[in-house]
This record gives sequence, C-alpha cells and structure tokens, in this order.
Amino acid sequence: MNYDPKPLVGSFSMLNQYLNCPHAAFHRYVAKTYPYVQSEAAKEGDAIHLAMENRLRIKQPLPPKYAQWEPFAKPFDGFHDDTREALGVELKIGIDKDGKPCDYWGKGVWFRGRIDLVVVRDRTAYILDWKSGSSKYENPFELEIGAVLLQARFNASTIKGQYAWLAENRLSVMHDLSGTNATFARMRHLMEEIKRDRERDWFEKRKSGLCGYCNCTHCENRFVARAR
Repeated sequence: MNYDPKPLVGSFSMLNQYLNCPHAAFHRYVAKTYPYVQSEAAKEGDAIHLAMENRLRIKQPLPPKYAQWEPFAKPFDGFHDDTREALGVELKIGIDKDGKPCDYWGKGVWFRGRIDLVVVRDRTAYILDWKSGSSKYENPFELEIGAVLLQARFNASTIKGQYAWLAENRLSVMHDLSGTNATFARMRHLMEEIKRDRERDWFEKRKSGLCGYCNCTHCENRFVARAR
C-alpha cells in the first residue's frame, strides 16, 4: 500500500487507537485513508478547552454556559510563572526517541503531546486533564504519557495527576504518575509494534464496541456492528 514513508511521530491518540484496533490506527495515522471529520462532541470539547485556557492564561471569565466550572479553575489563580513555581496551560512538548526534549514540530521529534494544565513547584509536578465526556472508561494512560513528556521538560521527581470530569462536576482519583521509566518503555514497545506492522503491511482488525462508529467502511467488523 502506498503511504508516506517518513517515520511516524507518536501521540497518545495514535497509541490509544492502536490498542483498540491496529487496523483502524493504520488507516487514520499511517495511510490516512479517511479524512478526519470532527464530531459535534469533539467540537464542544475543543470549545471547552479553549474557554479553560483563556480563563487560566489571560483570566478571561468563562462563558455563561461553562460558568459552573469556575471552581475547577479558581484554585490555580495564585500560581506564578517564575523559576520556583510555574503554571502551564495547553503545554506542547515533544521528545526524541531517547526521551529527551526537542522541538514540538522539529525534525527529530519522536513523540509529542499537549498537556491541558501543569503546575510545577520545585521538582514536584501536577497534571490536570479536562474531560467533557463520560468517566465510564477512565484510564490513566493519557496522564502517564503526559508525565513522561513533562519529566523530560522539567525533570520532576514526583508527578501526580487527575482528570476533571466536567459533565459529572468532579475530579477523578489522584494518580501517581512518577513511574515514567515504565511508561516510556511501554510507549517504545507500542511504537515498535506499529513500526513492525507497517513494515510487513499488516495491521490486525480487532473487534470492539466502537466498530459501528469506525470510518473503516470496508471492514467486515464495522458492517456486522452496524447490522445489529
């Protein structure tokens, strides 16, 4: 199959899709067979992220429809961007294949990600990820990847993080994200699996509850899921 031969740049979205269905990940991130069409839920999520970013970065009041989430932002008003204490919003971080920080769009970038909110004090860091959907399938892997990126940038010794489940008006449990070496090893393993599948031009079709919503219209799993 013809596709861009350049090395892939990893992201949580790509790894998450690969874990769910390698075949779907191939068509979205490698072959790019189907153009990305943003859902209404995703558009709303982007609007929420922008509102929270403006609230924290430039102290712009939240729009009336999001005003009920002010208590999630208010605790971070006292943080300052200096050498001891820093607040980062929508922080973009890229790393190379050795886990060293590099330019987000640079030639040597191997993995990149954007962290919604970061607080760093000395060598202790906290990550908060805004979520507008359901917490039913909460998985700390996204936070763990964010911790790997953050550790490369700030060399934090202790990293913790939470999801803010806005629709449920609550914070998740606190996750200890300090085991960045193990997470980085998992990231490398998955990236190697994707590389291997790409070289042999075969990506497994893996059934899941999401098959009926997949863009891979040629896949028999989608057809069966839609027919139910």
